[in-house]
Amino acid sequence: MPPYHEMQPLLWPIITLLWLAVSMYSRAALRRRWRAQPDRTRPSVRLPPDAQDRPSPEKILRARWAKARERYGRVAAEYGAYESDALQVLRMPALADPEVPSTGRFIDAFHEAMALHTETFPPEPMAKQFIAATETAVQAWDAACEAAEKLRASRFTAEERALITQGIKLLELAQGGATAAEQEAAFGAARQVLARLERSVGTRLEWRVPRPARKQIDHRGRPLLP
Repeated sequence: MPPYHEMQPLLWPIITLLWLAVSMYSRAALRRRWRAQPDRTRPSVRLPPDAQDRPSPEKILRARWAKARERYGRVAAEYGAYESDALQVLRMPALADPEVPSTGRFIDAFHEAMALHTETFPPEPMAKQFIAATETAVQAWDAACEAAEKLRASRFTAEERALITQGIKLLELAQGGATAAEQEAAFGAARQVLARLERSVGTRLEWRVPRPARKQIDHRGRPLLP
C-alpha cells in the first residue's frame, strides 16, 4: 500500500464529492418536508359554519319593512276604529283634538308614514324611511292614547262635560236598546247632544266629532271596524 502522504492528493476529490452529494440530498429532503407542511407565511382564514346561511342585507331590510307594515296596519286599524266609534270619541275626546300636543304629534307622524306606505317593496331609501316613520307613528300613537286617557274631558267647560256625559249615556242606551225604535230614539237624541256640544265648543277648540263617527250615528248603526 502506498504511504498516506502519497494517497492524500487522491482522497480529497473523493471526500469533496461525497460531501456535495450528502449536502444536496439533505437539502432536497428538507425541501420536500417543507412543501408537505401547511403554508406558514399565509394563515388560513376559517369562516364561521353559518357564514353562508346568513341573510343578505336586502333580505334583512325586506323583513324589517314587512314588520313595519304590520305595525302600521295595527295603528291604522286602531285609529280607524276610534274615529268610527262615537262612544269612544266621547270617552277620550282629546284623541280627536289636534290642539292636544300628543294628538297633534301622532297625526303628523301617521300622515308621514301613510305617505310612505306601499303594498310592494319600494326602493331601499324609501323602505328605510317608511320603517323610521312607522316607528315614530307607533310611539306617537301609544303616547297620544295614554295622554287622552289622563285628560279625558278636562279641556271642556263644565256645561260641555255634562253634554259629553249625556251623550255617552245615550249612545250606551242606543247600542243596548231592546227594540229598533228605542235604538233609533237614543241615536236621535245623541245626535242632538253632539250638535249642541260642537256649537258650544265653537272656535274655542278645534275638537269635532270625526266624520266616520258622525256617519255611524246618522245611520243608527253600531261602530264598524275599518
